[in-house]
Amino acid sequence: MTLAYRIRAGDGRSTEELVAAGNYGYAHSCVTSDNFPVRPTSPTVREIVLLAFDREVSSEDAIAEATRHDLARPEYEDALYFGAAYPDVQRERPVVFLHEPWLGFFGRRDVVCLWTNAGRRELGLVGFDDPRARDDRLAFVRRDEPKRA
Repeated sequence: MTLAYRIRAGDGRSTEELVAAGNYGYAHSCVTSDNFPVRPTSPTVREIVLLAFDREVSSEDAIAEATRHDLARPEYEDALYFGAAYPDVQRERPVVFLHEPWLGFFGRRDVVCLWTNAGRRELGLVGFDDPRARDDRLAFVRRDEPKRA
């Protein structure tokens, strides 16, 4: 199953401003400009494609499958823009962004995940090397040329 969503990125907001725009009930304290700085880019429209699997998969297997569909790995900024633009998507099922991992506490390689817990939307980090659950939807980016916003 695949679903696609367009986001407008590169509007000059900081990580903290994007987290605030997401209006989460909880946001991981490490998702800050110190650890996840929004990189400067021209305003652009990116298409986020969510892949779902009928089994548990590794991040590497999911990335390989995305590559076969001509999809690229996302940037962590994509997760921040996506969560602010489409707040209800994560209420259905968790959305994991398999960007280049951030080396978190205790040496765990983390990626951004959006999910719902006890009715509240959350922005968190999950281990890149942990298996992806059947319930997870994995976010990738269509490789088409970026469009000016």
